[in-house]
Amino acid sequence: MRIAMLGQYPLDEGRIVGGIEAVMVPLLRALQLFSDLEFHVVTCQPDITPQLSKTGSGLPLHVLERHRFGRLTFHRRDVANLLAALDRIGPGLVHAQGIGLYALAALAAPCPHLVTAHGLVSRETAALSRTRVDRPGALRRLTGDWRGKVDSYYEHHILAKVRNLVSISPYVDQTIEAMGERFPAQAFRGRLFHIENPVDDRFFAIGEPQDQPTVLYVGRVIPRKGLLELLKSFALVTNEFPEFQLRIAGETDAAPEYVDACRRFVGEHHLETAVVFLGSLTMEQVIAEYRNCGLVALPSLQETSPVAVAEAMAAGRAVVTNRTCGMPYLVEHEQSGLLLDYGDTRAWAAALRRLLADAALRNGMGRRGRAIAEQRFRPAVIAAATRAAYYEIVGGSL
Repeated sequence: MRIAMLGQYPLDEGRIVGGIEAVMVPLLRALQLFSDLEFHVVTCQPDITPQLSKTGSGLPLHVLERHRFGRLTFHRRDVANLLAALDRIGPGLVHAQGIGLYALAALAAPCPHLVTAHGLVSRETAALSRTRVDRPGALRRLTGDWRGKVDSYYEHHILAKVRNLVSISPYVDQTIEAMGERFPAQAFRGRLFHIENPVDDRFFAIGEPQDQPTVLYVGRVIPRKGLLELLKSFALVTNEFPEFQLRIAGETDAAPEYVDACRRFVGEHHLETAVVFLGSLTMEQVIAEYRNCGLVALPSLQETSPVAVAEAMAAGRAVVTNRTCGMPYLVEHEQSGLLLDYGDTRAWAAALRRLLADAALRNGMGRRGRAIAEQRFRPAVIAAATRAAYYEIVGGSL
């Protein structure tokens, strides 16, 4: 079976940016081990000359130019280019990663489709409107409301037409159901597959922590991910644990005003030696940071199924995060980590204090997290479920 996988694929697999890139690489490596499946990868990138290349594992990689401001026209030019590429490839099935440009192309293709819902932008936009630090309150609400309505319409339009959808979390199920109840005429009525995101096998090979005095944050420094809230809590415990560092692994270009606010807080509270901004890292550097940390903290207000949490579990590290959105479906409270309320600075400080003071507790949580990850996030497990979905869609037998 020839399959075209559409999505935001990294041109440099050694430097992953964003959850979809982190998912596509290990998923395709595992899927291509099935001899009955043939894959072509198609991605759109801004400011690039269209080219035919290869992925790190040797799959054909079709790189197309992505036009700016495409959302304003439902990506008409980009969809046309994607359909032209699909015509050249001649797939029996199109698998789109994400509800957006690639889903639009999959829906327009003359063959069966499968769309993986990695997140709902309208929910992310709503979270952004609550966390922006660089705009006055009234403007923040107005901007957030406008963007939220546009994104909601966009996603409803796509979901109403999708016939085969992968949900990566029960949170996606709940969100889609709520959207359908609000707008019944545009409700999702297709076939739903429940397949979680894979984690690169290299994370499972990370050894047990050796009492490293490090708290690790992995992710872009943007308002929705709540780093400023984590800094406030970390500041309350640094005097008790002067040997511990908070290391921040993630690019800082997407929200400069928010990054400035975070850096300003660090300076005002004299945390320059306790907090380290690492910037964007290569995949090997990210793996090294997991290896050298004692626990992982993700203080996001909104996440669907954060790859950083799944990676931490695969690496055998305890996780501290919020009991909101998709996080409770990954972390078992008091078993593989701790779930807290977003913005509860003192509760977060107490949780950090508890885990920093008790290596046996955090290491035990890490071991339980890895056991869960072994069952749920191994690429081979996810690839087998994905292959089964392909055959169910095309009506074939395994």
